[in-house]
Amino acid sequence: MNGNRITAALLTFILIAAILGHRAQAEPSASSDSKQVAYIDESDYEGEILQCVKLINRNINYMNEEDNAANKAILTSGYKTRIGEFTPGFRVSEAKLRNVGKNQYGEYVAYVDLDSKLEKKPMITTIMYVLKQENNKWLIDQTD
Repeated sequence: MNGNRITAALLTFILIAAILGHRAQAEPSASSDSKQVAYIDESDYEGEILQCVKLINRNINYMNEEDNAANKAILTSGYKTRIGEFTPGFRVSEAKLRNVGKNQYGEYVAYVDLDSKLEKKPMITTIMYVLKQENNKWLIDQTD
């Protein structure tokens, strides 16, 4: 009988721990919530445009993380030499693709609206991305 009580108590403990663990995963903490970013929804795109949207989302992620080394890996060789480091304290909270299309040189030009902050001051910015292929891979060639 004692063994049954111990087993029942152990199963109850495991069940409670599982429920609490599931609840903790489902409810993000305030600190992780403040770091969430609404990236461009990739489900609306396919083919080359999808590759470009993914590239822009990675750039935004690297911007928020201030990861200059990772960002340099997604830039064309010519742009790597012209670009500096990210502005410290600049954080993007939401990105929306306003327009994307190919120009006469076969590059994609994308206009992205960013809801962002610089040193905790809210701002809305539009960035123009020029994306082109280098060694059969889409890379960022310019931002403005």
